[in-house]
Amino acid sequence: MTQMVGGLKTVTVKTGHEKEFEALFAALRAEITAHEPGCLYYSLLRSRTNPQAYIVEEQYRDEAAWSAHQSSSYGKTYFPKMRAIIDITVEYFDVVVP
Repeated sequence: MTQMVGGLKTVTVKTGHEKEFEALFAALRAEITAHEPGCLYYSLLRSRTNPQAYIVEEQYRDEAAWSAHQSSSYGKTYFPKMRAIIDITVEYFDVVVP
């Protein structure tokens, strides 16, 4: 059985950049949806109590799909723009029960 990969990113957006971050995320997600069939979902959650706090949830069919995401050409465009306006903690997991 192929091992699915999931990711959880805790994001704090720098003050005043929340809408910019959300727009960048939406554009990146559109690229992922169009070009990454192995990405099962890629979602953005915003805290109800802290408008600068977000969670990114992602899940990939397998290690190859996750690697394709990491090395995508559009990722090379969007990831640096996002990292410039956020603090981020990233952890990846092996999916136990999909």
